[in-house]
Amino acid sequence: MGRLANPAAPGASRFDRMIYASAGLNYGNIPALAAEYGIFDNPAAGFVTPRIDISAFAQLGNPLWPFDPTTVPLNGLVRVPRGRGPFPLAVFAHGNHSPLENSTPGYVYLCELLASHGIIAATIDVNFLNGANFGENDGRAIVHLEHLKQFRVWNATPGHRLHRRVDLDRAMIIGHSRGGEGVGHASLFNRLGSVQPDLFSPVVPLDGSAGLGPYGFGIRAVAAIAPTDRQYEPVTGPTVVPDDYFLIHGSRDGDVSDFEGYNTYNRTHGVDLADPTASDGHFKALTWVIGANHNQFNSAWASETPAATTITRAAQEQVARVALGALAQDVLLGRGRYRKVLRDHAVATPWLPVGTDLVSQYQDPSRVFLVHNQEGLGPPQLSAPIQGVEANPGVVPTRNAFNLVNAFAPTQTITLQLVWNALGAALDLDIDPTSLPHRRFAALALRIGQSTEPANPAGQDQDLTLVVSSGSRTAAIPASSLHRLRYPDDLTGPGKTVMQSLRLSRRRLRRLGIDVRDLRSVRLVFDRTPAGVVYVGDLQLTD
Repeated sequence: MGRLANPAAPGASRFDRMIYASAGLNYGNIPALAAEYGIFDNPAAGFVTPRIDISAFAQLGNPLWPFDPTTVPLNGLVRVPRGRGPFPLAVFAHGNHSPLENSTPGYVYLCELLASHGIIAATIDVNFLNGANFGENDGRAIVHLEHLKQFRVWNATPGHRLHRRVDLDRAMIIGHSRGGEGVGHASLFNRLGSVQPDLFSPVVPLDGSAGLGPYGFGIRAVAAIAPTDRQYEPVTGPTVVPDDYFLIHGSRDGDVSDFEGYNTYNRTHGVDLADPTASDGHFKALTWVIGANHNQFNSAWASETPAATTITRAAQEQVARVALGALAQDVLLGRGRYRKVLRDHAVATPWLPVGTDLVSQYQDPSRVFLVHNQEGLGPPQLSAPIQGVEANPGVVPTRNAFNLVNAFAPTQTITLQLVWNALGAALDLDIDPTSLPHRRFAALALRIGQSTEPANPAGQDQDLTLVVSSGSRTAAIPASSLHRLRYPDDLTGPGKTVMQSLRLSRRRLRRLGIDVRDLRSVRLVFDRTPAGVVYVGDLQLTD
C-alpha cells in the first residue's frame, strides 16, 4: 500500500479563483464596509446569486448592512479545479467576529489546498450575522445549506461553467466557532422537510415551497473548528450530528475557552443503551491541539492571545491543513487509508512542525464496547452483551456524571474515575470470550486521560501498564509506548481532561501472541506512578 503522502501538501490539480455574490450590494458606496466587502460588488460572470429570507431564523447583527434579513446575499470565494469533474464540494463558514472585518477570506488557505487535490472548495460570507447577535446559529446553518443549494443550481444549469462538474453526493461542510456549531445544525436540517426554529415560531418549510430548501445533500462529513455549543437549541433538544463528525480545538483558545464542542462530540454517535452493539454507521474523531488558540485557524483574524502563550500561526494553520486535508482525502476522495490520521495523530508526526503536541480520539462505525460506562452511576461493569467479572484491587473506581472540560456545563456522558495510592493497584476486567462478537476487529482501544487533581503531580505525565490476555498468553504494554497521558494544558483556568485514545492494533497484539477473538482479560495496572487519578471513557474492540 505504501506510505501516505502528506495531506497538507498541494496536489497536482490546477484551479480557478472566482467570487460569487448577489446583485446590487453596492458595498463600495458604504464607507465603513467598502474596503472589506467591496470584493463582492463584482462577482464573476455567471456567478450572480439570488437573495434568501432568513428572517424566521435570525436578525442582522449590524445596522450598516444594505439589506434586511428577508434579502440576505449568498456571497463566497470559490476555488474550482480545472477539468471535467464532477468534483466533490467542501464549503467553509466563519464564526462571530467584528462585522467591520470580512472574515470570509480566512479559509482560502484551506480551500486552495483542497482544490489542488480536485475538490471544489468555497468559503462563504456570514458576516451579516456577526456583531450584536446571539442564538442565531440556526440562521448560520440555513445560510450554509443555501450555499450548497446554489452549487446544485449551477451544476444543473446547461452552459454554466459548473454544469455537471459538482458532485453533491460528496459534500463536506466545515465551520469555525459559531459556524462550527452551525454545521452541526446544518447536518440535522439537511435531512428535514421543515423545522420549527423555536417554541414561539411557526414551522418553516424546507422543501422549497417557501424559498428555503430542499436540501438532502450527500454530506459525507461535518467538521467543526473550535465550535460553540447550544447557543441555539432546536425545540427537539440539543443537536445530535447525524453525519460523520470531526472536531478540532486548541488548548489555549481565548474565545471558546470552555471547549464547548466536546459536548457536541460526546452526544454524537453515542451508545444506544437499548442495543449497545448497534452502530449508526458513522465515525467521529477529535484533535485537541496543545498550544493552539481560537483565531489563528482563520488567517484573516488577529490572534486573541499573546504570541508567547500559543504556537505560531504558521504551525496552527499547518495542523489544520493536515487534519482537514486527511479528512477530505478520506471522505470526499475515497482514499480510506487517510482515516489512519484521524484514528491516531502519531501518523501525522512527519508532516507537523517539530514539537507539535496533540491529543486525539476516534470512534469507528464498526465497534463493540467492552466497557462504555453509560449504564448509570453504579459500580463499574462490563457492558452488555459482553459477559465477565470486574475487580479493582487497590483502585477506587467511581462512575461520575460531571463535565470533564467545563464544570459549569451540562453533563453529556458518564466517565469512570480511577484513583490509586500504591504501586500495583489495578482495574481487572475478566472477559468470557464466548460473549465476544465473531469477527476480526482491527484494534483494542482505550479512551483515557488524567486530570489536574492534586493526586497527579503538576506538569507530569501519568502512565500505567495495559495487560492483555488471550488463551494462555499474556502481554504487558506500557501506555506511554502508545501515547502520552499528558498533564492537561489550558490558558484560562483549570486544565481540561481531554482523554486520549490508546489503540493496540491486532497486528501488534498478534506479535505478542494475543488473539483478540479469544480475549480473556484486560487489566489497567498502575505500576508506573505511585498515585494518581485518571478517567476512562470506554474500552472497545474497533476497526
